[in-house]
Amino acid sequence: MTEEVEQKRPTLEGEAALRLWRQGPDAWNSWIDQHPGWNISFEGVDFSTERDPYGNLSFADYHFGDGNVNFSNATFGKGDVRFFGAIFSGDNVDFSGTNFGDGNVIFYDTAFGHANMYFAGATFGTGNVYFSDAKFGNGDLYFYGTNFGDGDLYFYDTTFGKGEINFSQTQISNLHFSPETTGTSHIKAEGLSIKGRAIFNLPPSAARLKSFNLHSASFDGPLTLRGNLSIIPDLRGTRYSHQVDLSDLKVKLPRISPTLGWPPKLSLVAEDPQDGARLRRLKEIAETNKDHQAALRFSADENRAKRWIETSWFGSVLDMAFSAFSNYGQSILRPSFWLGVIFALSMYAYKAKQIPKLATDGWADWVQAALLSASNSLPFLPQSRELRTGALQALYDTTDPSSFIDALMITQGVLSFIFLFLIGLGLRNRFRL
Repeated sequence: MTEEVEQKRPTLEGEAALRLWRQGPDAWNSWIDQHPGWNISFEGVDFSTERDPYGNLSFADYHFGDGNVNFSNATFGKGDVRFFGAIFSGDNVDFSGTNFGDGNVIFYDTAFGHANMYFAGATFGTGNVYFSDAKFGNGDLYFYGTNFGDGDLYFYDTTFGKGEINFSQTQISNLHFSPETTGTSHIKAEGLSIKGRAIFNLPPSAARLKSFNLHSASFDGPLTLRGNLSIIPDLRGTRYSHQVDLSDLKVKLPRISPTLGWPPKLSLVAEDPQDGARLRRLKEIAETNKDHQAALRFSADENRAKRWIETSWFGSVLDMAFSAFSNYGQSILRPSFWLGVIFALSMYAYKAKQIPKLATDGWADWVQAALLSASNSLPFLPQSRELRTGALQALYDTTDPSSFIDALMITQGVLSFIFLFLIGLGLRNRFRL
């Protein structure tokens, strides 16, 4: 909407708006149907004397048309404020600086359309604030500097569009953020302060998030983060005094194709150079809370994020190998498979280099090749030396075969040691207490 068009919109405000509101939702909605493009302004209005005999203040089922709606710096006094079932269809809804007083504030099942919602600097009292089942479109939602008092803030089964959600510098007693869907691209909560429990239970649609920023937030109660994200949430600088549960948080490191250069980068590169530090913080939190499996996941992605950026070229190549052959010590199957491959290839090579005159028509030669390969793969077993000597004698008629066989045995021994180490590392990480 252009500024010129906005200036042409008439505004229902002040005492005229109050008189129409007092007549109830039917009269109000009828007027809106006839004047859908008008702006509505209750800016600075004191509603504390407008409550019903039960102490409630209701905007339930009110339709606010296609214009902007302004409740900035209004005062609602003590008691519940109800907006459930209300419909906003304009571009902006402004509750900046509003004082909601002591009582529940209910935006249950409210439709906000594609409006930008502003709660910056608003103050809530001792009641709870409900945005459960509310429907937000593609507008932004700003709670910057909002004080939610001593009540809880609920976002159960809320629907969000593509707009930004901003909780930066906001103070909340307890937060329950469990939306049904979210198409939002950014959740900002820098400097967020939560006195009690905080739950971020993100739906599958949160995979579309481009950033989730909790930098410098403080949590004085338990914090739970759940969801499958395609980005790395930023918890750097956070302060917490209770357990942080990241066991159900799965993240995917965004990576892109490398640019041309020398020496060449042999794999994908982290899209954001800061992701390594973000993952390091997630790993630190998981380790502090004794969540070893989550710490392993974050540590693996941290190494991937540092590859080619913080890690040297040779170190990055070794990191690629560590990832490919054992998933950073998280897999037992991968190194076991490669140990078997080394065993089989070595056995075939030993048999292929057997002295022809010693070859037989049966399986005895293959058995000897298998014993020689096994003795090199498992040299720490007490029988390995005796088995190796017997196999060499049977295959080559000597215990000192050719230089090729010596080199092959050394290579097999080194590779087997590496894969045995990776198997042991995987077992340790799997059964760590």
